[in-house]
Formats: sequence, C-alpha cells, structure tokens
Amino acid sequence: MENKTICGYSWSDIYTALSRAIGNGDMKRAQRWAAELLCSETGVSRLEAILLAIWSEHVGSALASWPAVWHSHIATLRNEWIRAGGDNRIFRNSPSIRHKIAECVGYLVVAAKRPRPNVPKSTDVFKEAEAVKQRLHGGGASPDQPSTRRVWDTREDAPTLRTLGNEIEASIRGAQTSRALFWLVWILTLDGQKSHPATKDRAPVNIQGKSRKSLAWFLMALFQDMARNGLDVNSCIQKTLDCTMIVWMRLGSKYRREVFATLIVMLCERVKSASIEVRQPMDCVDNRPIRASIQDIDSVYTEIATDMKAMPIVVTTTSGTPGVVKDDTFKKQQKKQKDKSTAESSNKLDATYTLMRKMYGMDDEDG
Repeated sequence: MENKTICGYSWSDIYTALSRAIGNGDMKRAQRWAAELLCSETGVSRLEAILLAIWSEHVGSALASWPAVWHSHIATLRNEWIRAGGDNRIFRNSPSIRHKIAECVGYLVVAAKRPRPNVPKSTDVFKEAEAVKQRLHGGGASPDQPSTRRVWDTREDAPTLRTLGNEIEASIRGAQTSRALFWLVWILTLDGQKSHPATKDRAPVNIQGKSRKSLAWFLMALFQDMARNGLDVNSCIQKTLDCTMIVWMRLGSKYRREVFATLIVMLCERVKSASIEVRQPMDCVDNRPIRASIQDIDSVYTEIATDMKAMPIVVTTTSGTPGVVKDDTFKKQQKKQKDKSTAESSNKLDATYTLMRKMYGMDDEDG
C-alpha cells in the first residue's frame, strides 16, 4: 500500500485535493485529506513537505511565520514517531499528534490567501536563452552582488554560478520579481541536466547521494545570506529556509521550486517594504474555526476507518488476475502480518535514527 494512501488514493490526488481545500478555505475537506496522509504509511513525511508547498502556493507572506510553527511541530512529530517505535497505528492514534496537525492545517485554511506571480516554465526560459546569453557575453551582466560575493567559492564553484548568482540577486535587490523568478527557473532547469556547473558541497549531513551537489544548495546559501544581511523580518525567511531543509527530500524538485519562488517574492517584498504578516498565527487569524475542527477531529478519523472498511479486499491469484480474498484467508493474512510486525518492532528502538530514515521515508525524494 506504500504506492497509495490507506484508503487507496494516489498520493498526487491527495496532494491536489488538500491544496484545493486549503486554497478554497474548506476546513472540513482540508482536515480530511491531511488525516488521510497521517494515517498512511510514509504519509507523515509527505504531509510535512506538502503543507510547506501549499503554504508557499496559497499563503506566503500573508502568514510568513507559519513555516516556523510547522518546523517546530515537525520536530515533535519525529520525536513521537521514535517514541512509538515506528508503529504507525500508535502514532496516528495519538490525540496530541492529531491536534497539532489539525492546528497547522487550520491556520492555512483560515489565513488570508496571497497567491504569488506565476512562475515561468522551462520552455519560457529556453525561448529567451539565446538573447540572454548574448547580453551576458556582451558586457550586459549584472555587477558583483554582496551576497553572491560572500557565498560563491572561487575554488569549488564554477564561474557560471557566480554570474547566475549575481543575476538573481540583482533582480531581487531591484525588486524585479518576475525577473528573479526567471533566473530561479534558469538555475533549477540547469540543475536538472546531467551536466551542470560545478558547485561546492553545501548540503547538511542528513542529505545523501547526488542531492548533495544540487545547485539548489547554492540558492539556499544565497537566500540565507541575503536574509542575514538586512532582508529578513523577524527571521521569517530564515525559518522558512530551515523548514525547507528538513523536508528537502520529500519536497522533490517540483515543490522545491514552488517554495523557492515564494522565498524570492518575500525577499522582493522586503526590498519594497511591502506588508508581511510576521505575527504568530494564533495572534492574527480567527482561531474559532480551528478550535471547532480540533474538537471534531475524531469524527474525521472515524470517516477514514469507514472508508477503509468499504474498500474491496483484493489479492492477485496465481494466474495473475485480481480475485476476492475469502474471510478466513484474510484473517490468516492479518495474523501473519501482525506477527511479522511484532517481530520487527522488537528491534526498532535500538536503532532509532536508522528506523526513522527507513520507515519515515526521509531518503525517498518525491518528484
């Protein structure tokens, strides 16, 4: 069932439904689809990432402190996951876990919606590529920028990365949001190619494999430096970067781009001294609908249990075709699975870090 949710839905359908519910201010449906992820194997790590992506798409600077709240809740989720020994049943049945998730989802539902400008597509970048290259080679490149100068490493970063850093930083410092988003897509498109400019390894130790050499880490370092040197408000941008880092693998390239785009918009808004809501969510949104949804949250999980019972029990026969499992066979399968789970859980707490990486899906990058 890891390829689908506990009620048999595809992950992408749940992501879309959850995003649409939050965007439309539909508390009931938003809580339902968030709960679906909580109840599903590997769904919690997916929930951590998708909520950040949804915040970036629909809310952004209208509730700039939300990622900091979610970041602290993620730490709690992971600690509780370890305490539960990796047992998803124990974890998802915890009232405190349900309430924390319902609270953070509720903030996004009731928050003011501030959609950002459209992010260019890679095809749009390709259309302008030749003209842009001629401008850069013809002396039209942006001058050295302060953060790029500090972040770019003369020994390990390719010269191209210095040029790209200067261009995106100059656009941000000039509050040219559309142009900055153009350079964002340029860099991330370049990052997706087999051969891209050499870059210094800036990834934290928990990131493994080829992701360590992503150009996105250069962008992270650049945004971080800009935030630390005058373009942050109450550490909102830094906290968003921290949250992005912890859910990096689950965000995948698609949602990473979405979060980066919102960071750029927020940096440009800071340059323009635009309004950014930096108060804590509990201090600036209507908490009554959130409290009501938390009080009624158990009914959401009851609905999921009902949907699970309504699912057809299907097994693949020796001929390779689906067939219905008889009750006694299903009970034997349940007992076998239960015995297997009991045997596995006996060793889980002895290797909590390895357990969390494997069962929590921390190494599985979503596209």
